Amino acid sequence: MGYACGDFRFADLTLPREGMKAEPRCFTDDEVRRIIVNASEPLSIIVTVTAVLGLRIGETLALRQSDVDFAKNVIRIRQSVDAATRTVGVVKSKVSSADLPMSRELEARLRAHLLRREGKNDLLFVNRRGRPYSANKLREKQLHPLLDALKIPRGGFHSMRHGAASSLLADGATPAVMQRQLRHSDARITLGIYGHVVGDEQRNAVQNRSSRLAN
Repeated sequence: MGYACGDFRFADLTLPREGMKAEPRCFTDDEVRRIIVNASEPLSIIVTVTAVLGLRIGETLALRQSDVDFAKNVIRIRQSVDAATRTVGVVKSKVSSADLPMSRELEARLRAHLLRREGKNDLLFVNRRGRPYSANKLREKQLHPLLDALKIPRGGFHSMRHGAASSLLADGATPAVMQRQLRHSDARITLGIYGHVVGDEQRNAVQNRSSRLAN
């Protein structure tokens, strides 16, 4: 059986408009600072590592003592904890495997953490059973209750990665530096998805043009 179609022009066809995308939650530096100060251990050090380095939470939870190189002041990102199975596996992609610079403050926090922990497990962060922490349980049972107590709008650990990108951009980091730190294969991913602030260079350019037009 055939179907009859009316006459139409290609110009008459319209595609649905792209809906508004929700802005990802992005923790500010002040919010992260308050979380770190008020969180108990090991959540405080987990948040510190995640926020300072802009890591995925699975990468933080998979860090080993052997990944922390105090001699070279770098932290090696080589593996990740799967959120569903809590098994330690490879990182998300080849470019995700990298050595990241360790700040003096982060070095001090990690040294203190290593003094507190029992050295039976090479993983830096394990629960009482010696297993990697569940990122979902950390978020639901520790992070979110703390955020509620501090009256900080809720967000997950990935919001700290977004915050790291925004902070780097605001401080004037180049796209190449941001790409290396967040370990994206394409800088457009870094700027398009993780850049949530207007950088100083862009802000100054707008201000300078506005001043010229006003005079």
